[in-house]
Amino acid sequence: MFDRLFGRAGRSTLIDAAFRDINEMLDQAEHMLELGLKALLDNRQLEVDLDKLDDVVDEGERMVRRSVLEHLAFNPKQDLVTSLVLVSMVQDAERLGDFARGLPELVPLARHPRQGPFRDELRALAERLKPFFPLTREAISSDDPKKARQLMDAVRALRVDLLAYTSKVAESDLSADMAVVYSGAARSLRRVGAHLSNIASSVVQPYDRIRHGDENAT
Repeated sequence: MFDRLFGRAGRSTLIDAAFRDINEMLDQAEHMLELGLKALLDNRQLEVDLDKLDDVVDEGERMVRRSVLEHLAFNPKQDLVTSLVLVSMVQDAERLGDFARGLPELVPLARHPRQGPFRDELRALAERLKPFFPLTREAISSDDPKKARQLMDAVRALRVDLLAYTSKVAESDLSADMAVVYSGAARSLRRVGAHLSNIASSVVQPYDRIRHGDENAT
């Protein structure tokens, strides 16, 4: 949407800085998710303090908001829609850090190491989620509606399978602690996918339709 509406040549350096900050937030959230999954599914000790990494994501949100405000203060009529979209995108990017940080918080609830078929199935679902980060970055950096729709479709499919997994956990004979851990992790993965889809929707949707399904999907 951005290049097709405004073109790169006419975009301000502040707006470009905001795009870079959002990409860095996605990088950080992706790293946090990887660390969180290792702690949860591989029974590993956390290598770093995820709270500190999340602080970096939060600071990225503040920088984007500051860049947008400074841009609009000097050029209130230039890139107005893009500025609004950036504020929407950065809200979703910030939430990615929150859900990634929350995965290791499930670990103390488990009385035993995570292992067995439910762990393995959740790991497979998480592996499907990981490529969504680079695909989201590619979609917004290249302003590519095809990649954005590909991401949104993949998120919808993964959501269905994560919900089915949660139902399977609920119907199982797992202990209460492990059921809470696995279902909580599945919910976090669903939310990560949803926020990535929201970001990608900014490429294919008009501003009032961002965070909704693609109105041009067949």
